[in-house]
Amino acid sequence: MPPRLLFLFTGWALSVADVSAIIVRRVERHFDVPAAATLKIDAFSGAVHISKGNARAIEVTVTEQADVEKAEEMDARVNDLDLQMTATTTGVEICTRYNKHATWSWKGWPPLLLTYEIKVPERCDVQVLTLDGGIVVGALKGKLDLANDSGPIFTGEIDGEIKAHSRIGDIAVTACTGAIKAHTRTGNVTVGRAFGRTELSSDGGYIELQRAAGEVLVRGSGTDAKVGFVPPIKSPAKITTSGGEITLVMETTSACTLDLSASIFGRVKVRNLAIKATGGGMARSRLAGTVNGGGPLISADANGGNIFVRGLDPIPAADVDDPTKLPQR
Repeated sequence: MPPRLLFLFTGWALSVADVSAIIVRRVERHFDVPAAATLKIDAFSGAVHISKGNARAIEVTVTEQADVEKAEEMDARVNDLDLQMTATTTGVEICTRYNKHATWSWKGWPPLLLTYEIKVPERCDVQVLTLDGGIVVGALKGKLDLANDSGPIFTGEIDGEIKAHSRIGDIAVTACTGAIKAHTRTGNVTVGRAFGRTELSSDGGYIELQRAAGEVLVRGSGTDAKVGFVPPIKSPAKITTSGGEITLVMETTSACTLDLSASIFGRVKVRNLAIKATGGGMARSRLAGTVNGGGPLISADANGGNIFVRGLDPIPAADVDDPTKLPQR
C-alpha cells in the first residue's frame, strides 16, 4: 500500500474511534409475587442473570447500552425497542422485540445491548429464551427451562429440574436434585453432581458428568465424554460417542455390569478395577463383564475412539453426596 494511502486510512480509523461513545440507560421494576413464583423471559437478544432475592418479589433491572454519539440517537433506538414486563397471577413475564429490521452498519446488530438482572424468590420456576446472550441462574428451587442461540448457560445448585439448550454455547450445571436434559450443537456440557436422570448431548464439544447418582444417557458426535459414578450404582447408564473417546470412573467397591465397545481399531483399557470378563477382554475392542458381582448395566460405545475405565479408592462415607442435602448457600 502506498505511504500516503496508509496515512489516510489510519487517520480515518482514529477519527471513528474519537467520536465513539457508549450511552447506558436502565429500566427498573418491582413486582410482588407469591413465595412460589414463576418467571418467563422471551428476548430477541441480551444476557440474562437470575439470582435469589426477596422471598415475595421479583425485581427486574434491564440495562440498555448502545454505541452512539448523541442522546437523540439513543432515544431513537430505545423507541424502537418493545419491552414489555407483565405481572401474572404467579409471577412475571418479560418480552422484548426490536421493531426495525436488521440493517447493515459499521456498528452491527443488535442496535441495543441488553442485560437483564433479575432477583426472584428462592422457589421459582424459570423459563428463558434469548437469541444472543448468556444465561446465568444462581441457586434456586424449581424447574428451569433455558435456551439460547449463542452464549454460555450456567446454573448453580438447583433443587428441581433443568432443561438447557444452546446452539453454539457451553452448558454448565453445578448440581441438580432432579432430572437434567442438556444439549448443545457445538459447545461443551459439564455437570458437577446429578442425582436424577441425566441426559446430555453435544455434536462437537466435550461432555463431562462428574458425579452421577441417577440414570445416565450421553450422546456425542465428534465428542469425548467422561462420566463418574456415585456409589452405590443404582441406575443404568448408556454412553455413545461417534469420533470420540469415553472415560468411565467409579469406586473400586461399586457393583455393576459393563458392556463396552471401542472402535474396531480402538481398545478398552482398565486401570485399578477388577472386572470378571464374560465377553471380549482387556485391551481389546470389546469388553463385557461384571464388577463386584454385577448390578445396573453400564454400556458404552465409542465409535471412533478408545474406552478408559478407572477405579478409585472409596471416598469416606461422611463425604459421599446426599441428594437431599445440597451444600448450604
